[in-house]
Amino acid sequence: MAGRLDGKIAIVTGAATGIGSATARLFVEEGARVLAADLKEPGAELAAAVAANPKALQYQKLDIRSEEAWAKVLAACVSAFGQPNVLINNAGLGSSGKPVHEESLEAMRASFDTNVLGAFLGMKTVIPGMMKLGGGSIVNVSSVWGWAGIKNNAAYQTSKAAVMMLSKNAGVTYAPHNIRVNCVLPGYVDTPMSRTVTPEEARMLMEFTPLGRRAEPEELAPVFVYLASDESGFVAASNFMIDGGMNAL
Repeated sequence: MAGRLDGKIAIVTGAATGIGSATARLFVEEGARVLAADLKEPGAELAAAVAANPKALQYQKLDIRSEEAWAKVLAACVSAFGQPNVLINNAGLGSSGKPVHEESLEAMRASFDTNVLGAFLGMKTVIPGMMKLGGGSIVNVSSVWGWAGIKNNAAYQTSKAAVMMLSKNAGVTYAPHNIRVNCVLPGYVDTPMSRTVTPEEARMLMEFTPLGRRAEPEELAPVFVYLASDESGFVAASNFMIDGGMNAL
């Protein structure tokens, strides 16, 4: 039986754990060949999947803030599988939780260097090859907090809002080349990053989620499959909220 991603070659960042790991593993199940990348060492689930499917899934270390590192990841993907026609820009930096007057310039720069410039460099690296291929799909990961306002979290919210506009800009720019750029905005998801919140913050996030629970990373991965597949051929420059209803409040 054919997979929904047969013929797709993908780079997935932030793939060591969480949403990126779940997405990379589901991509392979759906027939894609995947270069999983992260600054961290792969978690147990991803490491096991790489060991079980070395012809379809490989891991490469990547600092998304480095143009040279991106060039090496692209070269590794081309060498192992071919030119990528899918990019999932999932890697990102969490929040310091501070308001504007208490936030440091260093923290603000760190948020933009990782969340915005990391996505920018990923697109800049793969788009020329996608143009030669005649198309592709790029999915950038923002956050519901890049859409909805909440007190504090100035650096994180601002950078994630910028990711959303960067995606819209690229989506409009490259649609004539059949390169579809879309943006996913997760809510409260059970990831290593989200587990660092305080009990008070966790309660607040639950209160803001009409479904009343955290999502599992495996619940988000199918949305990335859809956006990477030919099923979403008429979807471009769009935002996909996966937030348990948060954005409606």
